[in-house]
Order: sequence, then C-alpha cells, then structure tokens
Amino acid sequence: MALPATRFVEGVLLRRDIERLYLVFGGHIFFQTLRTAVQLDLFTLLSREGPLTRQEIAKRLGVAEQPARVMILGLTVVGLLRKSGAKYTNSRLAGTLLVKDSPRKITAYVELQHRAMYKGLYWMLEAVREYRNVGIKEFAGEEATLYERLAHDPEVEQIFQEAMQELSLQANADMARFIDLRGVKHLVDVGGGDGTNIIAIARRWPHLRATVFDSPTVCEIARKNIAACSLADRLDAVPGECFADPFPRDADCLVFAHFFTIWGEKQDRELLKKCYDSLPSGGQVVIFNMMQHDDESGPFSAAVGSPYFLTLATGVGMLYTWNEYETWMRDAGFNDVRRHRLLRDHGLIVGRKP
Repeated sequence: MALPATRFVEGVLLRRDIERLYLVFGGHIFFQTLRTAVQLDLFTLLSREGPLTRQEIAKRLGVAEQPARVMILGLTVVGLLRKSGAKYTNSRLAGTLLVKDSPRKITAYVELQHRAMYKGLYWMLEAVREYRNVGIKEFAGEEATLYERLAHDPEVEQIFQEAMQELSLQANADMARFIDLRGVKHLVDVGGGDGTNIIAIARRWPHLRATVFDSPTVCEIARKNIAACSLADRLDAVPGECFADPFPRDADCLVFAHFFTIWGEKQDRELLKKCYDSLPSGGQVVIFNMMQHDDESGPFSAAVGSPYFLTLATGVGMLYTWNEYETWMRDAGFNDVRRHRLLRDHGLIVGRKP
C-alpha cells in the first residue's frame, strides 16, 4: 500500500484501535505512572498551585526534571493532565478522583491496586488454566481467600478497607438514597466492611437498626467508625462467616453490597437460599453491585473487575449479569424481583419473600 494511503488507514481509520491497543499493551506502565503521581501528590499540588510548568512541578515535588518529564508525558497522553503552552493542570476527572482532600478521591484504591491486585494478577494465565485464585500465593497464610489472608498483614488490610470506603462513599450513597426501607426494622449488611454502608443507610433512614456481618478484624474497624459517628445505639457489628454461621437474629432485610461478585454461581445460589430460609415473610434481599450487561458485551467495569475475583480474591467470582442475579433470586423462592439502574454501572436488585 502506498505511504499516503497507509498514513490515512493507520492515522484515521485505525487510530482509535491502535491507541486502545497501546493502552492494553502498556497498561502496567500507565498504571505505575499514575501510582507514582499519586504517591508524589502531584494532583493535589496542581489543584492548589496550578497551572505549573514542568520545571516548577519537578522543583515542588523534589525530583529531577527528566524523570518528572517522563511521568508528566504519560499522564498527559492518557488525559489526566492538560497542557496549555508550557503549563499543566489537572483534568476534571483527575481533580475529582486523585486530589487527596477531594471527597470523591480514589487514592487508597490506587495504592491497593499496587499492593495487592498488581501482584496477584501476574498469575492470571495460571488462574484461567487451573480455575483457582493462583495469585493468592503472593500473600502469607493458608486460608483460601484473599479476605482471610489480609488479617496476616494489617497494613495492607487497612489499605484495603480504606479503598473499599472510598468506593462505598462514591457508589453506596446511591444505594442508601434509592433503596426503599420504609418497612424494614433490622437490616444486616453481609460482608459490610468498615460500616460505611450502614452509616449512610442509618442517616437516611432514622428508624432503622443495622448490623455489619463480617470477619472479626473487620468488625473491629466497623465498631470504631460507628462509635465515631455516635450511632452505636442503632448500629453494631457481629463477626461471622456467611456460609457457616447464622445471620444475626431478627433481620428482615439482608443486603449484599459488592459481595456476590466474590463467589461462583453455586455459592451465590446457596447464599440466596440461606437468605430465604432466614427471612420472615415479607422480608427482602438486596444485591447492590456493578452489573454486567445481559448480552455479556460489557461494560468496561465488569471486564476490569472480574479478573481480580478469579485470579486473587476467591478463584470463582466475577461481575455477573442482571438476569443471572434475578434468576437466582427467583429460583431461591423470592418474588417481586425488581432491578433499579443507578450511576456508574451500578444497580440494585430487590427480591421479597412471599
């Protein structure tokens, strides 16, 4: 093909596909560039003092200009920084998510990716071949899941909880706002983490009692957060294992937020049957999650999240489709199953026990 035609094909017709391939092929590079900038607090610097030149950025960060240039180039190419003349500013997205005092920051989640997901995902090929979470070998302990092994490393467990809190503050506020709990007396958040979910729910629904049901070390964190919010009269945390131990007594609503993705279909069906047997007539089960499209074509969030559950977390989970969750609920005996689409690929599915 003649050079002008080749330029047209590669520069116009295939440009988007080629750039997307670069993002895939260089994903590890772009992520480490991002993590470096977050650790150096570049985005907070630009939020407070920008626009700044490359030389000014390097001086304020205390690094040489050449490595600063390498980092800034990567951030500019992916659109996290904007360049006007010789000066740089944050993109709108970077200013929202990567500035340390932003209420919507995800900086702990970036560090969790580096400290946990990155090491585990190295073993994805073996995980696909063996259908188990081979990447868990990167973490101390003999337990079967990442969540159990994190108890051996309090520093990483704390980063994990901070990252989950960041995600909860962004997405789970929508759950508290849109879920209808007018008739509920006692809600149990299974795998409820540090209490962020039930704190938001309790503020929205002041009549409600709510309980975190999670591992002992996580419940300790939840109790501290509950006490700090002066909600210990209505909220608590009960340690337990969701498959082996009974759910807390008197629950008439069982919530699973970002939880069913952890497990395979067999375990999720088992949990829903356990919910049905535990709940009173009229009780409800709620699944809150990022959802995969019913035609299995996306979205990006499902494709990005699923390998973590396969390779590292448990070896069996992924982000499932709306229809799968609804089918499993109905098969467990729930009726009046309804889906509610929320922001950022999230959704609620609610089923009631007849």
